[in-house]
Formats: sequence, structure tokens, C-alpha cells
Amino acid sequence: MQLIASRASAPGGLIEGLAVLRMAAPLQRPLVAESRISVGVRLAGLAQQWRSDGWQALPRFTLTGVHCTSRTIHTSAGGVLVLAHLHPAAAACLGVDACQMVERSCELSMLWPAQDLVDLGDRLAAAPDDAMRMAMLETEVASRIDAGPVVDPLAVAAADRIRADPAEVRIAELAAALGVSIDTLARRFTASVGVSPKRFARAARLRSAVLSYAADVTLTDVALGAGYYDQSHFVREMQRATGLAPASLLPAGGYC
Repeated sequence: MQLIASRASAPGGLIEGLAVLRMAAPLQRPLVAESRISVGVRLAGLAQQWRSDGWQALPRFTLTGVHCTSRTIHTSAGGVLVLAHLHPAAAACLGVDACQMVERSCELSMLWPAQDLVDLGDRLAAAPDDAMRMAMLETEVASRIDAGPVVDPLAVAAADRIRADPAEVRIAELAAALGVSIDTLARRFTASVGVSPKRFARAARLRSAVLSYAADVTLTDVALGAGYYDQSHFVREMQRATGLAPASLLPAGGYC
């Protein structure tokens, strides 16, 4: 997989970044916990996602929810994917129940008119460069967000604080800092993000640990830096989320 182009959006918005991915060769890769939701438009190639009952084709226009576990994706050679990464609390303004999107990827035409999506795909394919493709997708998604319900500011603030420092966050302290009870935070956060603050924090911490791995870093360093008690704690959390041990995956550079 080659990341051809990417850019972050303006701070504070629900659209957090844009990217264009190109697959020069067939690729199968595991993806660890993801604390964003994403809108994807596939301009070329095919993609499949492994589920417990086998491989399932991913649609051309896809909305992917928050993932607290891992998933395996297989993409064909020549694939081109344009992505918009959104705040995890943005599901409501897109017209979808966040709880129904956890660990799922769905056909975007369930939410947006099918012909509008076809027209968008055609315009993205005809764009002169990837910078224009990202700008066009950002404009389209922003218009949908603006037309949808307002997101819960408490859930937005809580998710931002958790992702900013998943190693140190404590849910009781987070609730107190936001001026609400633990129960209120849990209820409103789950309604907006689809999972509880505790589960989201666990996934964000695991994601942070995986991304911190480098060739000159030990698993113990990764574990302690991410806030785990020790390496064994990190290994258990990785196995709980992925069914695989980190020592067999991280050195190969295949975990993203």
C-alpha cells in the first residue's frame, strides 16, 4: 500500500483528515483498533474484509465505524481509495446510529442517495490530481455534516481528551473535569460514539501502543509508554483485541 497524499483538516472540526491510498500490488493486512469513523470512495480495484464467516466484499462507497478490535483487509492491485477520517462522535450528524456502526463497515448508499454517490465517484475519478480529490470529498462530507443533527459537545470533548492521552485517562477524573457524573458521561458518550468511554479508551491506548512501535523499541518500552502495567498486560490486551500476539506481528511492520 502506498499513501499517495494526505492532509489534516482544520483543528476542531469533525473532519479530521483526508487521504488517497493506492495499492501497487495485492495486499492483505491486519488493522488494529481505530478511534475514528471513515467515509471511503473506491475509485479502482476491489477490497474484502475478513469476518468470522469468511471474506466479505467491501462496497465502493463505505462508511466504517469505530473499531475496538482488529480486522483484516485484502485489497487488489491497482486499487485507489479516497478517504475522509471523521471524529468518532460524528455518526449522528451523518444520520446513523453510532451503536449500530461499531466494528462494522456499511454501504454508504444506505444513508445518502445512490445517484449522488455515483456522481461523486465520477467527479473524483475525473479530478486532475489527488489534492483536488481530497478537497472534493471534504466538501461533500462537510455538506452532509452541516445538514445533519448537531453532535453532542460532551461526547466530542470526552473523545478528544481520551485520544490526547489514552495512557493516563481515568474515566472518573474525566467525568469530573467535564462537570458530569460518570453515568451521564457513559450514557451520552455511548449514544454518540457507540461504545462506552472505558472501552473507547482501551482501544485508543492499544492503537497508540501499536503506532509507537519502531525497530529500536522493545515491547516493554511500547507497553510502558502506552500506560500498560507491563509487557504481559500489553500482550493480553493485544490478544484480547486481535487474537494474535504482538511479538509475532509488530517486528514485521505489517500492523497499521
